[in-house]
Amino acid sequence: MRRFYSEVEVSSDPQGFLVELDARPVMSPGKNHLILPSRGLADAVAAEWRVQGEKIKPYTMPLMSLASTAIDRVKPCPMRTITSIAAYAQTDLLCYRASEPEQLVVLQNKAWQPLLDWCGVVIGKPFAVTAGVMPIEQTAALEASLTKLVTKYDLFSLMGLYQLTNISGSVVIGLAIVEGHIKAIEGIKAAQIDDLYQIEAWGKDTEATARISRERKEMQEVAEFLRLARGE
Repeated sequence: MRRFYSEVEVSSDPQGFLVELDARPVMSPGKNHLILPSRGLADAVAAEWRVQGEKIKPYTMPLMSLASTAIDRVKPCPMRTITSIAAYAQTDLLCYRASEPEQLVVLQNKAWQPLLDWCGVVIGKPFAVTAGVMPIEQTAALEASLTKLVTKYDLFSLMGLYQLTNISGSVVIGLAIVEGHIKAIEGIKAAQIDDLYQIEAWGKDTEATARISRERKEMQEVAEFLRLARGE
């Protein structure tokens, strides 16, 4: 799409803040008004529009994309997103440990168990853990408690949690970041322990290295989205 505007401004709205292109409010891809919860997020989205060249490149606008997805996909049916997030408890990365080599076992336990213990306290239910790939089943009570916690989240926090959970493969890591228990970089390192161990043991793999970099970038973008949405 070619750039069709000259001026980018931010205006206030009774429900939040709007980004305007030549005095016209930006709409989401789903044709909804892009009403943002904080001036900081609105300014950051406006900056993404402002730096576009002759051609608009949506992939260079992560904050715009996250905000639009929250409004177009999460807002119409929040419970669908909440259910998807809670379901991750059944396959959470942190619950599936290596049985060998010992060095990896130690690394996983050191990084993952404190997060599981913290999350268990927050939701009031402990996570079951296994070594290997055979599936284990978390209790219905755990999933219900997780659902109850996440139901309290606002639209943009839900969006952020869903993305962090999806990228990392762990709702525990996602929650720890959203709740401010750990910083995004700590969550990224925890999620990538297996990959980083393999690289250290066997050398760099071009495809794996590219994926690691992409996931880090995406998680940092989501963390920034959450920070701005909260007005921090």
